[in-house]
Amino acid sequence: MRKLIIFAIAIAAYFAAIVTLPSIGISAPMGKVAIFTEQSGWIAQGTAAAEGEELKDLLKTPEKVVILTDKEIGDWAEDHTDNGVTDIIVTFGWFPTTLYTPGNQDPDDSVAELFLEGGNIFLNTADYIFYVTQGGGANGEQGLKNMMDINADMWSGGTAIKPTNDGKKYTPSLDKFTSERTFKEAQIVDPWEVEVVFGDNGAGFLDPAIVHDTETGGRIGIAFQEPNNGGLPRGEVLAEMIDNYLFEVLGAQAVDPNQKVATTWGHLKSKF
Repeated sequence: MRKLIIFAIAIAAYFAAIVTLPSIGISAPMGKVAIFTEQSGWIAQGTAAAEGEELKDLLKTPEKVVILTDKEIGDWAEDHTDNGVTDIIVTFGWFPTTLYTPGNQDPDDSVAELFLEGGNIFLNTADYIFYVTQGGGANGEQGLKNMMDINADMWSGGTAIKPTNDGKKYTPSLDKFTSERTFKEAQIVDPWEVEVVFGDNGAGFLDPAIVHDTETGGRIGIAFQEPNNGGLPRGEVLAEMIDNYLFEVLGAQAVDPNQKVATTWGHLKSKF
């Protein structure tokens, strides 16, 4: 009788897994990372290049890490859209023209937006994400609005940032600093959500942080969006965001629910 009771409990757990496991597969597993430092905004290009090289050297979890030019990154993004894995593009305050035509000439269905809506990720440091490109601030604040399709901006100069508990856990290299361009929690609305906050001011201004599109699986993250401190550990914190947090999230979601359930069922039967 005791064995039958245990078996009944195991069966209940098995069928619960059938119901809940499919939600795990929303995001694809970690793929590749492309770093763009050919141009930069707010920090010197040489500093961006050095931090990009450090980021490349530090990363352990992606399948492959490459540093690409503006000419190369558009084709790379197209090749890595809807490919079954989650790929990442990292920029240093300058939005490549082959991803997004300067001046918001293609507000919808740009290479960048299709990449993002394919469940992929943009991470940025230094100047306002998606703002600066060929011609200076040609995209302006509309670049972010077009990419997210919500009315979000990052005007938050002089914001004192401290690490959150998640920041201490996932990005140990992060220390207090002053951000000039943060996410504003109140502006992150459906279908977007604030997924994780590594640093904030305690009043809804977030940097570093990652926001998540709950419909497409795309993510946008920022770290150290400020111009005044070239010595900030940009490469280190970006690497920690990818290796410590994103890999944990994407790895957990990469389980094939059918395979997992079949394995569990086989294991259960073997025990009884």
